[in-house]
Formats: sequence, structure tokens, C-alpha cells
Amino acid sequence: MSNQGFEKIHEESLTAARPSVLYGTASYIIATEFCERLAYYGFAGSLVLFFQTKLNMSNEDAVNQFYAWNGFVYVTPLIGGYIADTLLGRYKTILYFSMLYLVGLALFVFGSLPGAILTGVVFTAMYTVALGAGGIKPNVSTMGADQFDPKYAQDKKEAEQFFSYFYWSINLGALVAYSLVAYVCQYGLPFLGGEPWGFFVGYLIPTIMMCFGVAVFMSGTKRYKKVMPKGSALTTAVGIVYEALFLRYHDRSPTGFVLDKASDQYGGSYSTNDVEGVKFVAKLTPFLGVMIPYWGIYGQTKTAFQIQGCQMDSKLGDFQLPISAMNMFNNVAILILVPLTDQVLYPYLKKKNINLSMLRKIGLGFFFALLAMIMAALIELYRLQDSPASGDYNDVAARNNISPCRNIDDYNPNLYAQWYNGDDVDKPAYCHQICAAVGGVLSPACVSCDDIPQMSNVSIFWQIPQFVLIGISEIFASITSLEFFYSQAPSRMRSVSQASNLFTNALGSWLTIPLTLLVNINPNHPWITSNIDEGNLQAYFYLLAGLMGLAMILFSYLSNGYEYADPDVLAALDAPPSTDAHANLLSNTDRRDLKDEHEDTM
Repeated sequence: MSNQGFEKIHEESLTAARPSVLYGTASYIIATEFCERLAYYGFAGSLVLFFQTKLNMSNEDAVNQFYAWNGFVYVTPLIGGYIADTLLGRYKTILYFSMLYLVGLALFVFGSLPGAILTGVVFTAMYTVALGAGGIKPNVSTMGADQFDPKYAQDKKEAEQFFSYFYWSINLGALVAYSLVAYVCQYGLPFLGGEPWGFFVGYLIPTIMMCFGVAVFMSGTKRYKKVMPKGSALTTAVGIVYEALFLRYHDRSPTGFVLDKASDQYGGSYSTNDVEGVKFVAKLTPFLGVMIPYWGIYGQTKTAFQIQGCQMDSKLGDFQLPISAMNMFNNVAILILVPLTDQVLYPYLKKKNINLSMLRKIGLGFFFALLAMIMAALIELYRLQDSPASGDYNDVAARNNISPCRNIDDYNPNLYAQWYNGDDVDKPAYCHQICAAVGGVLSPACVSCDDIPQMSNVSIFWQIPQFVLIGISEIFASITSLEFFYSQAPSRMRSVSQASNLFTNALGSWLTIPLTLLVNINPNHPWITSNIDEGNLQAYFYLLAGLMGLAMILFSYLSNGYEYADPDVLAALDAPPSTDAHANLLSNTDRRDLKDEHEDTM
């Protein structure tokens, strides 16, 4: 048979129908992701409420504890990605870390037993969950993509569909978490112990779903295509930076680029292609910096927005909405608007010759995040205008209108006196002694308690616009940032670029911790208080809007001078090394052009 005959047969084999990978092997991974995301959002969505009601934390402490944990959640993927790339491969990393994740969830359930909350166990469980999530988050979507063979036309088409299904599974898991799990955590189930057992039963749901997820993932074991570890680009990138900045600190760079000192072309230890790749990532560093305040604002959906919702009217007829369920409107906005932007908005703008580049999309996302903070501030001012007068425990109306995020026993002076006198009761968190006990016995008259946080007459559904605005900002800023940081680095350095982008999420969470401490530095006029009627939450939202505005100005400046990377140049950096020092590298002219682009970076 002629070569043309063989080529025709080969071409037909690549285009012929074959068993579907999407509805076969990849479906196990999509189902696993649904279970894991339901478990994660079910767990994270009610954490602030757990801190408030079960650990008696103030709003400030609850927010800071959440941000500390949430930041750790976005750091651990660096560990999970490194282990998968260098030691275990993606399959074993996902499996082992899923088991760790499951242990963390089970520990938290055990630590949340009513009447016997074990704080040490709870915090150990939280950070175990964070570590477990870190092994899954950077690997599961990549492992799913590994199952498709791009040589086949059918696989190439299904690979694009896979990410849509994968993305929908995430949001579907979040919707279930913010509805079912949030409700059970806050209000319990009457046939399973009621409200006192709410968190115990509520957190059993994520634990059971994670069990299902692990079982589904393991059931596909024999079908998976498993890619063996090939080494971590992150190790290479860190090594290049370390050698250039520290080991060869006193050497002068012959090109003007600091990182070139690590290149073997100039006496360093690393290939020129790797060094050039790291330089492309370094060029993105300023953009990574301006993503940090954006992620700080995004995190308000689970903290400050929830604190605000705790003192709004959460009733819908006879039904009382769980506070964290408002996050559903963020997810619904994304699920509805992503297809509309992809299939309607972007094609329409293209037809009108309006170029909405990646950086313009991100800038637009920043603008919607700023609007969300302004909207939250305006809603807070409106909420304050229609809030009932405050009252203490002796005020029956105040007792009956207590915020659903607070425990009435924490404002009971009689209970405080019983605790002081040795009865087996919990100490009320918001009461204190104001006069001496007589004969070792404290009278309730010697106890003063804070005013009870009241629900405003303003409906919690007034928060919908701020959640939707955050959802719109995610479509433009979050989703596009993944594309931007992926496309602007050579293939071998894309994991470094994406890991750096993920790390900005952690920094955004941690940024808010000193920020909340700063706004509460004056004990006489704190902004974030346990009873927000006595605080200045609207000013906090305006402050965040101001920070986002400053970030937008800096982002605009950076964007104006940015030149997008040439795909051919990036592809050349991924070519294997040649004996010819310049065979797979850039020409001297291209190198000089790149030097001009990088001078402001290093």
C-alpha cells in the first residue's frame, strides 16, 4: 500500500467515532468535583455563623478567623500541585488528599457535638480540610483534561465541553450547599434534634457527599489515563530567581535583565529557554499585585455581607432564609450570565468592531466589584434607617427580634449569675459583672449585658444586587484572569503563572485581616462590631470601594503599556534544547525587543 493510502487510513482513524471520553471516563471526574465542591461550600459557607453562634466570637474575630483559614485554603494548592508534579502524579495526589479532606470533615463533625464543642478539634479539622482541598484543587481539572487525546477530533471537541460541564458541576454543588446545607446548619431538622443539632447534622452532609465523591473517583480507577510526574516548573522558577538574586548577587547581568545571570548562556545553571519563560512570568507580577484587593473584595460575600444579612429581615412568609444562602444569587448570576456573555455580548461587540481585550475585561470586572461595595454601603445606610430601637434582655420585643446569628442566652444576666454561682451553664458571652458578689453569691442586678442585636425591618433580599454585581465581576475579572495568566506564559511555565494567580486569592484574604484590625483600632468607635447597629459597616464598604478604585487606577496604568506575548515566541521557548545555542531561542532582534518590554519588570 502507498504512503498516501496509509495517511488516508490514519486520517480516517482520527476522525472516526470512538467511545465518548466525556460521557465515559471524564464523567467520573465531573461527578467527583460536584461532590467535593458541595462539601467545600457547605463547609465554608456556614463557618462564620458557626464562629458567631457556637464559639461566641465577635464579628471582627469571626471575620479574621475565616480569612486566615480561607487564605490557607488558597496556599495549599501550591503544595498539592508540587507533590503531583514531582512525587505522586495527579491520580494518587487527588486520592490521598481526598482521604485527608474526609478526615478533616469527620473531625469537624465530631468537634461540633451540641453541648460539647471542642475548639481545638474544630480548628484542627478546619486546617486539615484546607490541606485536603489543596491536593484536589490544582489537579482535578487537569487530570480531567488529561483523559482526552487531542489527536482525535472527537476528543478535541469533547475537551472543550468538559470544562463547561466541570464549571457547571462546581456551581451546582455550590447551589446545593448554600441552600440545603446552609439551612440545616442554621435551623436544623426537627426530626434530627432541631436547631441545637443544626451544625452537627449540617456538616454531616458535606462529609457524606465527600465519601460519595471519593467512592466515585475510585470507581473510575481502571479507566483513567494516569500521567506520571515529570518534575515541577515551580522548582525551576524558584531556582532561577534564587540563583540570579542571591547566589550571583554581585555579578553584573550582561543583558540588563537580572534573571539572565541564571542562564547557562551567561555562566548560570539553567537553560536559556527556562530563564526566558520565568521572565515572561515576572512581567506579569504587577498584574498579580492588583488582583489582591479584588480578591479581598470578593471574600466579603462570606464575611461582611453575611454580617450585614444577620441583622436584616430574613423571613420569606413563614420561611426563614439561612443567611449564607444569599450566596446563591452570586452563583445563579454566573450560571445565567456566562453563556450570555460568551454567546451574545462578546459576538455583538466583535460585530461592532469593539475590541474587549483580556485586560479590558479584567478592568471591567474591577469596576463591577467597586460598584458592589458602593451598593453594599448604600444598603447598609438604608438598613440602619429602618432598624428597631435597641433593647436589653428585659425588653421582650428586643428578645423576640434577636438576630438569627446570635444566641439569646449570651445576653441573659440571670444565666450569667448562675454561671458565676457555680451552676453547670455556659458563660454568656456579652454579659459582665458590675458590682461585687455578696457572700460569694452574685445577684443578676450586678450583671450588665450588651443590647441585643436586632433584625432590621429591611428585607435581606435587598442584598441581591451586591451579590449579583460580585458575580458579574467574577465573569469579567476572575474567569478572564485565568485566561490571561495562562496565555501570557510559555507552556512549561503556565503552572507557575496559574499558581501565582491562585496565591493572590490567599493574599486577598489575608489583606483583610490587618484591614479589619485597623478599622477597629479605636475601641470607642469600631467599624465592625458584634451589633452592627452600633458600628460603621458602611464606612468599611466605602473603604473597600476606595481601595478597589486605587487598584483600578494602577491597573489602567499597567495596561496602557502592556504588549501581549506573541504565541510564536512562547512556542519557541517550549521547543527542546538544540546544540545550536540559538536554534530554539529568539533572534537577537527579538531579544532586544523583549528587553524593552521587560525593563519595567525586573
